[in-house]
Amino acid sequence: MLAVFSLFLMLMGSACVTVALSKQILFMLKPAAFCFSLAGVALLASLLVFHRSVAALLASDSSVPLQHRLSWSAGCLGCAGAALLAGGFLFLLLALPRDAWRPRCAGGRRGGAAAAAGVQGVALHR
Repeated sequence: MLAVFSLFLMLMGSACVTVALSKQILFMLKPAAFCFSLAGVALLASLLVFHRSVAALLASDSSVPLQHRLSWSAGCLGCAGAALLAGGFLFLLLALPRDAWRPRCAGGRRGGAAAAAGVQGVALHR
């Protein structure tokens, strides 16, 4: 069920990215980032549930000595979950406002309380 929910979230995130790129609506990147991040968490949780259920199944029957390893498909599932988390984080970085990328002191702005009060170039002497 978690994997199906993750697939639904991936589809919703893809739809948000498609709208954001085709219509130039950049605020749709935030829901896309949320959908992709939540899909990654759901995929990693489904991998954990799968691993625990296989371990419980093998521990329930002690008459047959079996060992298990995670197969390559489980490794691919883990990598896909990590890639979805990374993609969600990168979409969130892209959705940040452009002012967040510029340093606060660039462009001749003055920092501090004097700039906030509108006082520029006034020297205070004691």
